[in-house]
Amino acid sequence: MKIYQFVFFFLLVYSCNSRREDGNAYLQQLDKEVSAFYLEPKKINDIYRRELAKYKKSNDDLYLISSVYVQFFADYYKMDGINDKHFPRAYELLKINDGRYEYITIASNFYLALQTEYTSPNQSLSFLNEAIRIDEKTGKRYFLPHIYHAKGKWYYTRKDYAKAIYYFQKALETYKKSDLLYIASMHNNFGMCYDQMNNMPKAISEARKAIDILGAKPQPTHQEQMFLHYVKGSLGLYLYKIKNYPEAETLLLEELEFCKKNGEYSMSITTAERLYNLYSETGETEKKSRIISYLSGIEPKLKNVSDIYKSTEIIKNYYANLNDLKNLKYFSKKLDSLHVVTEQKNKENFNKNSDMLTGYMVKSIDYKYNDEISAYKRNIWIVVTVSILLVIIFIQIILSARNKSRREKIIAQNQKIIFEKNRKILESDIKLYEEKVQNLHLNLHLKTETEKAFLENLKNLKKSKNIDAEEVIKDLQFKINNLLQINKKNYDFMDDSSEENKKFTESLARKFPALTRQELKMCVYFKLNLSSKEISMLENIAEGSARVYKTKIKTKLGLDKNENLNTFIKQLTD
Repeated sequence: MKIYQFVFFFLLVYSCNSRREDGNAYLQQLDKEVSAFYLEPKKINDIYRRELAKYKKSNDDLYLISSVYVQFFADYYKMDGINDKHFPRAYELLKINDGRYEYITIASNFYLALQTEYTSPNQSLSFLNEAIRIDEKTGKRYFLPHIYHAKGKWYYTRKDYAKAIYYFQKALETYKKSDLLYIASMHNNFGMCYDQMNNMPKAISEARKAIDILGAKPQPTHQEQMFLHYVKGSLGLYLYKIKNYPEAETLLLEELEFCKKNGEYSMSITTAERLYNLYSETGETEKKSRIISYLSGIEPKLKNVSDIYKSTEIIKNYYANLNDLKNLKYFSKKLDSLHVVTEQKNKENFNKNSDMLTGYMVKSIDYKYNDEISAYKRNIWIVVTVSILLVIIFIQIILSARNKSRREKIIAQNQKIIFEKNRKILESDIKLYEEKVQNLHLNLHLKTETEKAFLENLKNLKKSKNIDAEEVIKDLQFKINNLLQINKKNYDFMDDSSEENKKFTESLARKFPALTRQELKMCVYFKLNLSSKEISMLENIAEGSARVYKTKIKTKLGLDKNENLNTFIKQLTD
């Protein structure tokens, strides 16, 4: 019974762990599926409806969690600043998940860290550390390299470049060999750190490594092509700083052409600014003018206020250097209005983020408190359940021991009764056997006396001539009948024990195959403690012949002259 209970408990724990692992695997696969359609909101909405339908059909919280998780992808890549839906959604996910699936706990903390990176850096670091702790504990590396990357970026923003390099290195070691884009990104990050540390040779070396990794891929994706040109722009900046203007210009123009061709206007502003600075350094006025014309032309296509502000600032500086007061005044005024809008937007985002963060912290405290209560209740339930199981097991052990003791007592009593009955039967058999042996002795003695009287009558008949012959014959006939009756009784006794004697002689023959049939028969007589004289009378042989048989048998049994044959034979039967 105890084994069954242990197996049940083991299967219960195993099934819970297996259920959690299956859920994590399901969510990870869902992430891959949705990530492939991040630019196709219709398909993402179809997946969301599919997961929600699964939840309504099965009422399984796994599908409620998965449906909420899919919503993160609906407009994540279209965000401009903080998204007021995503922050509470991350908290909602944490609450619904309640620590069941590590994948969701890690993802939610990771997302919250990215959302609070600039408005609440310390809280952002706290989220990152929590995500790293859980991911490292699982050993699955769900988001681990990306979280290391984010933590390195966090230190880079705070100008702690040594720690930034440390976490970028950890990310590089954690990425799979097939993650070429992320591996190249880490080398680019190393280059950015060395650039800020004024170690230009290393910065250039790391940028070239990133370019070589992505440039060697036969059919790069659009994202990989975009990042490749982004790194080329970074390398162009480093070469510009060491005054290698021709190669720097080539790389920056290549990046700018890619942006123009693919409509990556936001990315092109940084490239245009670098080219503008390079042409200012080399005094190439015409080329500077073409850059300004390009920036003026893409302004209507810019959607982000910060991009418009940056582009306008470059144009304003251009007219300031030309002393064009009219355009300078126009763009300065425009820049001031953009600055107000930017400040207002930043303030709104900051307030929104702060409000949501405060709300999150309050809810987090409530959640933590409720979680502690739930954990306490869970622990109480586990303790009570385990205690009940232990009590049941203990009671079963006691009952089992008591039943076993009771059965053993009943068996012992039954065995005692059987033993007592067998003992009485054995005593009765022994008594009967002893009586038969005693009768045999008496019969033999009576036979001896009868034979003596018979012989005496014959002698008297021979000596006397006057005795009535008829009377003598009658007397002799009577004595012969007595002898026949005595022999009959002896044979009856032998017949009563014939089965036993048969088993005895068979056993004796197996142990001592040299014994003859007659010798085995003699051993039966010796077993009955008959004397040589009594044996001679039963077998109608001389008393000396019986003694000779006895001597031969002792020799074949390996006995000394002094050893008692009758005792030895009796020991064989015990």
